[in-house]
Amino acid sequence: MESDIKEVERKLKILRERKIDRMHIDIGDGLFSDLLTIAPADLQQLDLLKMKMDLHLLVDDPTEWVEESVALKPARIIGQIERMGSQKLFLESVERYATGSGLALEINTPIEEIDDDAIKTVKTILLLAVPTGTSGSDFDEKVLSKIRELRKIYQGSILIDGAISKETYKRVMEAGASEAGANSAWWKGEWRK
Repeated sequence: MESDIKEVERKLKILRERKIDRMHIDIGDGLFSDLLTIAPADLQQLDLLKMKMDLHLLVDDPTEWVEESVALKPARIIGQIERMGSQKLFLESVERYATGSGLALEINTPIEEIDDDAIKTVKTILLLAVPTGTSGSDFDEKVLSKIRELRKIYQGSILIDGAISKETYKRVMEAGASEAGANSAWWKGEWRK
Protein backbone atom coordinates (compact mmCIF):
# COMPACT_ATOMS: atom_id res chain seq x y z
CA MET A 1 0.00 0.00 0.00
CA GLU A 2 2.94 2.32 -0.67
CA SER A 3 3.11 5.31 -2.96
CA ASP A 4 6.87 5.84 -2.53
CA ILE A 5 9.31 3.40 -4.16
CA LYS A 6 11.94 4.25 -1.50
CA GLU A 7 9.55 3.03 1.22
CA VAL A 8 9.02 -0.21 -0.71
CA GLU A 9 12.82 -0.65 -0.92
CA ARG A 10 13.15 -0.04 2.83
CA LYS A 11 10.47 -2.60 3.65
CA LEU A 12 11.93 -5.16 1.22
CA LYS A 13 15.27 -4.87 3.00
CA ILE A 14 13.59 -5.57 6.35
CA LEU A 15 11.72 -8.56 4.92
CA ARG A 16 14.96 -10.02 3.54
CA GLU A 17 16.81 -9.45 6.81
CA ARG A 18 14.06 -11.32 8.64
CA LYS A 19 14.15 -14.09 6.02
CA ILE A 20 10.52 -13.51 5.01
CA ASP A 21 10.06 -15.00 1.55
CA ARG A 22 6.44 -14.07 0.81
CA MET A 23 4.78 -10.69 0.46
CA HIS A 24 1.48 -9.21 -0.61
CA ILE A 25 1.50 -5.90 -2.47
CA ASP A 26 -1.67 -3.83 -2.81
CA ILE A 27 -1.87 -1.82 -6.02
CA GLY A 28 -4.35 1.07 -6.01
CA ASP A 29 -5.16 3.43 -8.87
CA GLY A 30 -7.05 6.07 -6.87
CA LEU A 31 -10.18 5.31 -8.93
CA PHE A 32 -11.44 2.10 -7.35
CA SER A 33 -10.86 3.59 -3.89
CA ASP A 34 -8.87 6.50 -2.51
CA LEU A 35 -5.80 4.25 -2.39
CA LEU A 36 -3.16 5.47 -4.86
CA THR A 37 0.05 3.44 -4.83
CA ILE A 38 3.02 2.71 -7.00
CA ALA A 39 2.19 0.75 -10.15
CA PRO A 40 3.55 -2.68 -11.07
CA ALA A 41 5.84 -1.02 -13.63
CA ASP A 42 7.45 0.99 -10.79
CA LEU A 43 8.36 -2.26 -9.02
CA GLN A 44 10.29 -3.59 -12.02
CA GLN A 45 13.39 -1.69 -10.93
CA LEU A 46 13.53 -3.70 -7.67
CA ASP A 47 14.93 -7.19 -7.12
CA LEU A 48 11.75 -9.08 -6.31
CA LEU A 49 12.47 -12.42 -7.94
CA LYS A 50 13.54 -14.18 -4.75
CA MET A 51 10.28 -13.23 -3.06
CA LYS A 52 7.04 -15.11 -3.52
CA MET A 53 4.65 -12.27 -4.23
CA ASP A 54 0.94 -11.63 -4.51
CA LEU A 55 -0.29 -8.56 -6.37
CA HIS A 56 -3.71 -7.43 -5.17
CA LEU A 57 -5.25 -5.14 -7.79
CA LEU A 58 -7.53 -2.64 -6.05
CA VAL A 59 -8.10 -0.90 -9.38
CA ASP A 60 -10.74 0.00 -11.90
CA ASP A 61 -10.97 -2.97 -14.35
CA PRO A 62 -8.16 -5.26 -13.07
CA THR A 63 -7.99 -7.12 -16.41
CA GLU A 64 -6.31 -4.06 -17.93
CA TRP A 65 -3.50 -4.40 -15.34
CA VAL A 66 -2.67 -8.08 -15.93
CA GLU A 67 0.01 -7.65 -18.60
CA GLU A 68 1.91 -5.02 -16.58
CA SER A 69 1.62 -7.20 -13.47
CA VAL A 70 2.88 -10.48 -14.94
CA ALA A 71 6.23 -8.86 -15.81
CA LEU A 72 7.01 -9.07 -12.07
CA LYS A 73 6.47 -12.86 -12.08
CA PRO A 74 4.11 -12.88 -9.09
CA ALA A 75 2.87 -16.12 -7.56
CA ARG A 76 -0.68 -14.76 -7.72
CA ILE A 77 -2.55 -11.85 -9.21
CA ILE A 78 -5.76 -11.12 -7.34
CA GLY A 79 -8.34 -8.68 -8.71
CA GLN A 80 -11.27 -6.97 -7.02
CA ILE A 81 -14.53 -8.08 -8.66
CA GLU A 82 -16.56 -4.93 -7.99
CA ARG A 83 -15.37 -3.11 -11.12
CA MET A 84 -14.22 -6.11 -13.10
CA GLY A 85 -15.80 -6.43 -16.53
CA SER A 86 -15.68 -10.23 -16.72
CA GLN A 87 -14.43 -12.47 -13.93
CA LYS A 88 -13.86 -15.30 -16.39
CA LEU A 89 -11.81 -13.07 -18.72
CA PHE A 90 -9.71 -11.82 -15.81
CA LEU A 91 -8.95 -15.37 -14.62
CA GLU A 92 -8.14 -16.55 -18.14
CA SER A 93 -5.89 -13.52 -18.73
CA VAL A 94 -3.90 -14.21 -15.56
CA GLU A 95 -3.65 -17.96 -16.07
CA ARG A 96 -2.50 -17.50 -19.67
CA TYR A 97 0.81 -16.41 -18.11
CA ALA A 98 1.02 -19.48 -15.82
CA THR A 99 0.40 -17.29 -12.80
CA GLY A 100 -2.00 -18.12 -10.00
CA SER A 101 -5.24 -16.18 -10.11
CA GLY A 102 -7.55 -14.85 -7.47
CA LEU A 103 -10.72 -12.84 -7.01
CA ALA A 104 -11.24 -10.38 -4.16
CA LEU A 105 -14.39 -9.08 -2.49
CA GLU A 106 -14.90 -5.96 -0.44
CA ILE A 107 -16.35 -6.44 3.03
CA ASN A 108 -19.88 -5.52 1.88
CA THR A 109 -19.83 -7.45 -1.40
CA PRO A 110 -21.90 -10.63 -1.03
CA ILE A 111 -20.45 -14.04 -1.94
CA GLU A 112 -23.22 -14.39 -4.56
CA GLU A 113 -21.40 -11.77 -6.68
CA ILE A 114 -18.82 -14.39 -7.65
CA ASP A 115 -19.86 -15.81 -11.02
CA ASP A 116 -20.71 -19.53 -11.08
CA ASP A 117 -18.10 -20.17 -13.81
CA ALA A 118 -15.44 -18.27 -11.88
CA ILE A 119 -15.95 -20.04 -8.56
CA LYS A 120 -15.33 -23.38 -10.30
CA THR A 121 -11.88 -22.36 -11.58
CA VAL A 122 -10.46 -19.62 -9.32
CA LYS A 123 -7.55 -20.75 -7.14
CA THR A 124 -7.86 -18.11 -4.40
CA ILE A 125 -10.66 -15.92 -3.09
CA LEU A 126 -9.59 -12.95 -0.99
CA LEU A 127 -12.06 -11.48 1.47
CA LEU A 128 -11.35 -8.02 2.83
CA ALA A 129 -11.95 -7.65 6.57
CA VAL A 130 -11.64 -3.84 6.47
CA PRO A 131 -12.85 -1.08 4.16
CA THR A 132 -11.03 -1.09 0.84
CA GLY A 133 -7.64 0.58 0.76
CA THR A 134 -7.31 1.17 4.49
CA SER A 135 -4.60 -0.04 6.81
CA GLY A 136 -4.88 -0.05 10.57
CA SER A 137 -8.70 -0.21 10.47
CA ASP A 138 -10.73 -2.29 12.89
CA PHE A 139 -11.53 -5.90 12.04
CA ASP A 140 -15.06 -6.23 10.64
CA GLU A 141 -16.81 -9.24 12.20
CA LYS A 142 -18.91 -9.72 9.03
CA VAL A 143 -15.96 -11.44 7.39
CA LEU A 144 -16.33 -14.44 9.72
CA SER A 145 -19.81 -15.30 8.42
CA LYS A 146 -18.63 -14.67 4.85
CA ILE A 147 -15.80 -17.19 5.34
CA ARG A 148 -18.25 -19.81 6.63
CA GLU A 149 -20.68 -19.13 3.79
CA LEU A 150 -17.95 -19.31 1.15
CA ARG A 151 -16.41 -22.48 2.60
CA LYS A 152 -19.74 -24.30 2.07
CA ILE A 153 -19.43 -23.85 -1.71
CA TYR A 154 -15.70 -23.42 -2.34
CA GLN A 155 -12.78 -25.72 -1.54
CA GLY A 156 -9.92 -23.52 -2.78
CA SER A 157 -7.78 -21.11 -0.80
CA ILE A 158 -9.62 -18.40 1.17
CA LEU A 159 -7.28 -15.52 1.95
CA ILE A 160 -8.25 -12.85 4.49
CA ASP A 161 -6.79 -9.38 4.18
CA GLY A 162 -7.08 -6.54 6.68
CA ALA A 163 -6.85 -6.09 10.46
CA ILE A 164 -5.04 -9.38 10.95
CA SER A 165 -3.48 -9.68 14.39
CA LYS A 166 -2.62 -12.85 16.29
CA GLU A 167 -6.16 -12.88 17.71
CA THR A 168 -8.02 -12.21 14.45
CA TYR A 169 -5.76 -14.68 12.63
CA LYS A 170 -6.93 -17.44 14.95
CA ARG A 171 -10.57 -16.45 14.49
CA VAL A 172 -10.48 -16.39 10.67
CA MET A 173 -8.69 -19.74 10.56
CA GLU A 174 -11.29 -21.28 12.87
CA ALA A 175 -14.03 -19.91 10.58
CA GLY A 176 -12.51 -21.76 7.60
CA ALA A 177 -9.93 -19.45 6.03
CA SER A 178 -6.82 -21.01 4.50
CA GLU A 179 -4.48 -18.07 5.00
CA ALA A 180 -4.36 -14.46 6.15
CA GLY A 181 -1.95 -11.60 5.70
CA ALA A 182 -0.84 -9.10 8.32
CA ASN A 183 0.21 -5.58 7.41
CA SER A 184 0.09 -2.93 10.13
CA ALA A 185 0.26 -5.52 12.95
CA TRP A 186 3.39 -7.03 11.41
CA TRP A 187 5.10 -3.69 10.78
CA LYS A 188 4.27 -2.56 14.33
CA GLY A 189 6.07 -5.67 15.60
CA GLU A 190 3.08 -7.53 17.02
CA TRP A 191 3.94 -10.71 15.07
CA ARG A 192 7.56 -10.72 16.14
CA LYS A 193 6.86 -10.88 19.90
